[in-house]
Amino acid sequence: MSSLAYIFVVLVLVLNTKVSNANQRRYNYNCSMHRNAVTNIGVVINGNTRVGKEQKIAMKIAVRDLYSDSCSQITLHFRDFSHSSLQATSVASKLIRSKKVEVLVGTFSLAEAVFLSEIHKNLLGIPVLLLTPTAMPSPLVPLPSNLIQMSHNFSFHMQCLAAIVGYFRWQRVTILYEKTNLCSMDAAHFTVLSDSLRFVDVTIEKNIAFPPISSMSDPEISIEQQLYKLKGGSNRVFILLHSSLQLATCLFQKANQMGMVNKGYVWILSDEISSLLESADSSVIASMQGVLGYKTNILDSSKPSYKEFELKFKQNYFTEFSYDQGIPIPSLFALRAYDVIHAINKAKTAAGNSNSKELMFQKLLLSNFQGLSENISFKNGELGNIPTFQIINVVGKSYRELAFWSSEFGFSTKLPTQSGRTEARIHHANVELGPIYWPGGQQEVPRGWSFGATKEKALRIAVPASGAFHLVNVSVVAHNQTSITGFVIDVFMKSLTYLHYDLSFELVPFYGRYDDMVHHIHQRAFDAAVGDILILEERYKWADFSQPYVKSGMNMVVTVKEDKTKEMWIFTTIFEIKMWVLILSMGLFVGFVVWLVERRRNPEFATGGSASQQIGIVFWFSFTLLFFVQKEAPRSNLSKMVLAPWYFLVLMLSIYFTAALTSLMTISQLQPSVKDVDTLRRENAVVGCNWNSFVCSYLVNVLQFKPENIKQIRSIEDYPLAFERGEIKAAFFVSLHAKVFLTKHCRGYTLAGPTYNFGGFGFAFQKGSVLSVDMSEAILKATERGDIERLEHNMLAQCKCSASSTISNNTTNIGPKPFAGLFCITGGIAAVAFLAVVTPSVEQQWRILTIVKGAILRSRICGWLSSNQTLCRLPCLRPNCTS
Repeated sequence: MSSLAYIFVVLVLVLNTKVSNANQRRYNYNCSMHRNAVTNIGVVINGNTRVGKEQKIAMKIAVRDLYSDSCSQITLHFRDFSHSSLQATSVASKLIRSKKVEVLVGTFSLAEAVFLSEIHKNLLGIPVLLLTPTAMPSPLVPLPSNLIQMSHNFSFHMQCLAAIVGYFRWQRVTILYEKTNLCSMDAAHFTVLSDSLRFVDVTIEKNIAFPPISSMSDPEISIEQQLYKLKGGSNRVFILLHSSLQLATCLFQKANQMGMVNKGYVWILSDEISSLLESADSSVIASMQGVLGYKTNILDSSKPSYKEFELKFKQNYFTEFSYDQGIPIPSLFALRAYDVIHAINKAKTAAGNSNSKELMFQKLLLSNFQGLSENISFKNGELGNIPTFQIINVVGKSYRELAFWSSEFGFSTKLPTQSGRTEARIHHANVELGPIYWPGGQQEVPRGWSFGATKEKALRIAVPASGAFHLVNVSVVAHNQTSITGFVIDVFMKSLTYLHYDLSFELVPFYGRYDDMVHHIHQRAFDAAVGDILILEERYKWADFSQPYVKSGMNMVVTVKEDKTKEMWIFTTIFEIKMWVLILSMGLFVGFVVWLVERRRNPEFATGGSASQQIGIVFWFSFTLLFFVQKEAPRSNLSKMVLAPWYFLVLMLSIYFTAALTSLMTISQLQPSVKDVDTLRRENAVVGCNWNSFVCSYLVNVLQFKPENIKQIRSIEDYPLAFERGEIKAAFFVSLHAKVFLTKHCRGYTLAGPTYNFGGFGFAFQKGSVLSVDMSEAILKATERGDIERLEHNMLAQCKCSASSTISNNTTNIGPKPFAGLFCITGGIAAVAFLAVVTPSVEQQWRILTIVKGAILRSRICGWLSSNQTLCRLPCLRPNCTS
């Protein structure tokens, strides 16, 4: 059945060829009466490539169409060349000399065009049109004034490529290209490519340059060697930037055999290859399943003019290249070759068939017509309109369109038009590139990075094995197996649960300083490091860091001073001395005034009773103990008027005294033994720090401590002993370490001085590792969900508080000592009164009072007291006296 179909197609093509020849003879007869000047066009292309073959067929069709439509006579002088740049310029140079061409059309590079113009300065007026896939400005010398590039600027293509990579948030890519005269990937190309990718935070992992496939003695072996290098690396995003269809075919077939077009891999094709997929053989498409690409969108493939050209193209291609594999469907490059012949003919006609090359070039620049590929107009020597690209996904026997992209609108689900700007932007805002068939049938977006899928390729992750604060615990268990646990490991494992892929890794203990561990990552001895690693500027030179999982700084820990709440007379510190004097003076004055008033009002109060009664009343009022009113208490209104404001003043004083004393006794009065860093430097004190931490160097370089005053300590248990022995006056920790220390040794130590802020604790990775970005995102998720805070709380809760033998005897319980003064005064007076009341006989009273009087007579008030009968209300204090 297939052979019958093949015979049918051949018959149709033969009949169409005969009809075409008959029409051609008729057109030749009609045009013989209208002989126009012949336009000589020199064409320098590589006829060995698919693109070169298509361009050759398209130009011939254009010449015949112009002759049949307007009797325009155009002669094409084809010259073929290989991939050699020298051969391309040499062929073009000979063609210019021998055929006296009016226009030169070629697929040589921009550098070759500049070189050609230099060696033919007398022929600068000849218009030169380049049919290269992209237009590129010269990085070193100005462009020739007679040059037109029949393509869009290279930057548009790279912006589209960067938009695709940025959309899927891949961080690193590998560039592959065939090194031909059209794509040498010089500095200008790399600058545009790198700038576009850097705009979306993407870096180039490496560049792989394949020699021209025609120059390879064994293409399969050469390509396989390069692919093995890529497979051994970590990056999985490959961009085929420039390639002939022949090399792309061999490349993907070999990559399929090696399992590199499978799950986890990403392949992106540039416009140069994607535009040829429709004409590629089915075996080529089968090897590209899941590949992404972008291709320039042609104007309208449903127009009758396009359909007519497509039919002619198939007939001529099949006739001339019947041996060629693939489907004879015209690509973008064939359409542009067809349009360039029409542009030359229109310019020639506009110039009035003049032989002036300068005039013809000016008319070419003014071209503005609807071609098969797009609207043909030029700006700055290249196609002037902004291109729109189709984003495609190779699936099944062909590909499907995912979206459109332009530098003006970005991604859009509909083709952007100048009349539909608002609609295009709306589609861009809501666009989703999907669903996408990824290599290997993967449903989720590939991560674009390999982290070691097997134990043989597991990541080697260093962990600090000699940390002083045991946030990472390394111990040897049975059968010489190493157990690695701790708070940092818990944070790392929790963060891994938020990654979108499984990470194969091996934790390797590292016995050394943290700076050395980061250096080993830079030297690729380790892939990463997980620990309480402080993020510092100096370390950023050697490794990339994740988002901090714990904020951190540096704190100073010192011992505390003796608790002032244990002092015997602490209550006297509530008021200043002058305040106490004022209170006592005012009390005595008020008491004296009340006593004087009551004496005048009640003579019996003044003269009656003993002196002890009068003195008792005076002192009663003087100390404002008026809550227990006895019969001697004042009863006159005048006395009450004097006492009322005093009562209010005493009430306010007692409220303040109660509140201040309560605050003084309940709030911790622990004070640091050292106030700040300046005090330590001034006293030339020795301070401690963790031996493998950057803190030691920070104390010397930044805080200006003398190196001999820095004591490096290896374990958290050694710090209390160093404090007790007086070996250190203070210890400096990063914030989390200080928190652990104060939780474990909760008594006798406190923070002092300011906090010196740093970058926090993070995980370290090799420079450029995508894992640093993914782990940062995972840490943020774990932080926002409170997982890390819970882990920190659990870690601190496990730190048992221990006390130092000399420092931690302090207690927060309030004993009787602060009130001992009041207790002595109150108890002494009460004891004397008690003895005076309970003693049964006068003789015993007299013995007791004799002892008391012996002490009182030594004071100046002895004379005043001797004028009274008793010190208190007693029947009689002298022997042989009657009451």
